[in-house]
Amino acid sequence: MDLTPSAIPLAVHPTAAFTTLPPPSPPPPTTLPWPLCPLNPATRINSLTPVLNPHWRLDLCSSQGTQFHTIPLTLPLPPPLFITTTIPPSSAHPSLSHLLDLPQAFSRRGNSIQGLGIAQHVLRALEHYSAKHPRFAETYRTLPFGSQIVISRLNKDVRKCHITLLRNTQLEHTLLNPSALAALAPEISAGAWPEAIDITSMTLVRQIHDSVCVVALPHSEPGKPQELVMKAVAGDPKYLYHELISLLHLPAHPNIIRPLYLATKKCGFGGKVGVVGMLLPFHRAGSLRDVLPLRSLTGTLAWTDQMRWAKGLVDALVHVLRQGSYYSDLRVDNVVLAENGEAVLVDFEQRGVWAGFSAPEVACIENLAIIAMSAHGEVPEVVRAEYRAKMDRFLPGWRDVGRGAHKGRTEGFALGWLAMNAEEREAAMVYMLGRALWCIFEAVGMPERAVWRQGGEGGVEFPAYRRAGQRERELIDRCTKGRVEGRREQGVVRIGGRIVLKDGDGTESPEVVQRAAKEWWVEELERGERFLEEREIRREERRESGEVGGFSVFGGRPRLEEVLDILEGWECDV
Repeated sequence: MDLTPSAIPLAVHPTAAFTTLPPPSPPPPTTLPWPLCPLNPATRINSLTPVLNPHWRLDLCSSQGTQFHTIPLTLPLPPPLFITTTIPPSSAHPSLSHLLDLPQAFSRRGNSIQGLGIAQHVLRALEHYSAKHPRFAETYRTLPFGSQIVISRLNKDVRKCHITLLRNTQLEHTLLNPSALAALAPEISAGAWPEAIDITSMTLVRQIHDSVCVVALPHSEPGKPQELVMKAVAGDPKYLYHELISLLHLPAHPNIIRPLYLATKKCGFGGKVGVVGMLLPFHRAGSLRDVLPLRSLTGTLAWTDQMRWAKGLVDALVHVLRQGSYYSDLRVDNVVLAENGEAVLVDFEQRGVWAGFSAPEVACIENLAIIAMSAHGEVPEVVRAEYRAKMDRFLPGWRDVGRGAHKGRTEGFALGWLAMNAEEREAAMVYMLGRALWCIFEAVGMPERAVWRQGGEGGVEFPAYRRAGQRERELIDRCTKGRVEGRREQGVVRIGGRIVLKDGDGTESPEVVQRAAKEWWVEELERGERFLEEREIRREERRESGEVGGFSVFGGRPRLEEVLDILEGWECDV
């Protein structure tokens, strides 16, 4: 089964346990009929090779393979406006899908998208469109932040692609100016707020994530611009504003990212200067997701480095916990390596984490919520109603989470975490930490193969071990107590751009893959609901007995302070 948006409710999400949607159509035959053959002059695409002297660049792809982060190569280069180019889903153009590699765009990471036909086709379409409009560069710079270049209809002839500009005036309407943003958190002193810099004084260097780019600022020394990371509003501003306020609430810590400036833009209507993002230090080495396997491959990964990163990570989590907060997105993708060699924690939106790192107790609620909030037609309506009622029981008020306008700092937006008390949240943080420690001491970027991401680097998957020492293994096992006892491994995984059986040969039909996914999800949902029922019983028993903390909450996992003490003890033993 191809890993496309249509495969998500069939095999990726827990909706697979109930969906009545048919499996996707099989891929086109190797030998295409003449009307669809790329050699046919009537259907042939003139060229999918890179343009020799391009006026556009494509950095990456997002939104299930339909949104491209394209940048006009004008002089001077544009500011970071986060303007993207969108195309219809592959199902809208079946005759072009195989010619332009449209299904593969969904599963490509980073700039690897540039090797697909659709990337070059989009770039050539933009070349033609901008050439037809002599004042396009001027128009581009005046577009509202987060606008889109919409290719509503693809055509094999780029001259016939239908392209329009979608001005995102609604986003600018919802932005807050710096003083209004500060009013959401009056407990933060005026002096603690970063200085505001207008994005028109910045130059976009490259896009590295759908909400993150590298920008250059004017520097005091001519010819030496300062490069920083800009994290911007992506969709609803409240998530970025929540993260910004959460970071400012935390006292500075060497292992936690710190906002340096506010990024602002003068809006087109009313003259409001809205906060569109924040500027952060740019750590060029990248995240541990990429550093770990690279250092392992080149033989440059020392145990002292692993210990330094592990200890710094735990120290950062303890710091967050001591401020009465929690961290819900702990994975090595969100740990970057600073120039001084320290591990730095980023991403404080508190919107949850991938299942590959998430504690089982968090996933239980998240799985129920996915079914309760599934799109119309993905599962029978009676099933959606049943799961909405279950969510009402386990997390009253869940329907209002994330709704409404700006709320400043909240408890976060991840339903699985909102369903827990402070002690349970710490236990879930310890579990995620255990997974991260496994990655660090096994020198692997992903703990296991899954449908979303390919893992198994170096031939090892969590919870197996190959490199970690005995004491590291014992600590990781303690941190991840309650992980897979009595739980069958997920039967389907991602290989390249396809979903296949984990123990198969990769030639299975979509029906076989869907059946295996359904069987696993049925068991997983039943196991999760049993856990939630048992947790409610334990909570009631603890309330009646007056018990606070202890084994019943942590399930045998250590506290974060204990993990830090253990790591510091190892350093003393060296």
